[in-house]
Amino acid sequence: MTVAEFLRINPFQAGWRQMGYFSDCRAFVRDDRASVAITFALTVVPLLLFVGVAVDYSRISSAETRLQNAADSAALAISHQAKTTSDMDALKALATAHMAELLPANYDFEVVSVEKNGSTFVVTTTGSLPAGISHIAGYEEFEQSAVSEAYWGTGRLEVALVLDNTGSMSSYGRMTEMKEAAHALLDELEASEQGLVKVAIVPFDVNVRIPSTYKTASWFTVNWLVSLFWQGCVTDRNQPYDVSDAAVTSSSSTKYPGALCNSNSLQTILPLTDDFTLLRNKVNAMTPSGNTNITIGLSWGLTLLSSQTPFTEGAAWGTSNLTKIILLMTDGDNTENRWTSTSADIDARTALACQAAKDAGATLFTVRLMEGNATLLSQCATGADTYYDVENVQDLVPAFQAIGEQISQLRIAR
Repeated sequence: MTVAEFLRINPFQAGWRQMGYFSDCRAFVRDDRASVAITFALTVVPLLLFVGVAVDYSRISSAETRLQNAADSAALAISHQAKTTSDMDALKALATAHMAELLPANYDFEVVSVEKNGSTFVVTTTGSLPAGISHIAGYEEFEQSAVSEAYWGTGRLEVALVLDNTGSMSSYGRMTEMKEAAHALLDELEASEQGLVKVAIVPFDVNVRIPSTYKTASWFTVNWLVSLFWQGCVTDRNQPYDVSDAAVTSSSSTKYPGALCNSNSLQTILPLTDDFTLLRNKVNAMTPSGNTNITIGLSWGLTLLSSQTPFTEGAAWGTSNLTKIILLMTDGDNTENRWTSTSADIDARTALACQAAKDAGATLFTVRLMEGNATLLSQCATGADTYYDVENVQDLVPAFQAIGEQISQLRIAR
């Protein structure tokens, strides 16, 4: 009898089959779950290592960003002091203390050096981060570095100070405070590197005033009657030229017209200059008198920033690395211009002059001192951060100091 025959007739066969012994044995032989488990065990370690390295990479990137931000902040925080000191060790200590406040307590960093070159200030730092799971791959720590370069000023600056010299400035010590504020601003601007900053001053009431030597200039026009008594005052140009620095042509309608002075005490304009002694003397000589025409002050501020006739001290609009700024300060409403004493009509011309200045590329700061059209002046400013509403005359100096900081602000170069 063969084995096969024996199995077919073996009485135990039926029981074995009924109990599933044969099928269980065959299933065990075919089962590949054990090999899958072994394969998984072999791959999970490098997989976990890969995930760990990815986590470490994320930590490294985050740490580098925080180190760079801390270095930038330190450069900004201490560069103001760097303008007036040569003690690099003291500045290095200040930078270290500043960065320590911004970085995690367990982060190891060092301010390697601080360097000053003219108005440029450089902070070089390093840091290290202990390895996480990457330690398995032989890494002990990761080194980082950051270099932050800051410079005082925004490149070259041309600033026109358009200052209200009207009669209301004699009240509550406004003129006195404005002079002090202007000096504080000039101090801030003068601290920039020599030759980077030029400033013009436009005192205004209803008119502005120019030296009488310009009476024969080709861009100037005056009728015979005014010519007899002319003392340097100039009124609004013909519309629409009254709100811009549109070029003067041979047409008399584009020229700057002479007028009788609303106040003989009004100071003459001072074109762009880097002679801060002249600028301070001009501020000191200002005297309040006359009515208010903000439009003519603004249009002459724009004129003095221009490179074209009648004054050519300004660089061309769009010059690289040059910022042009107009700072307008007034303490009252428009009350009179060449054509009308209706405030709303004059306001409309002022709004156009504001827009022309912004369209030309100037940044407009406006300061309302105690009184005046807040809506007009806030909309005239380039933005909310360049409009100052000063309710108390004692706050004018701090406002001008803040503007000085703003327009000579530190900028991160790298």
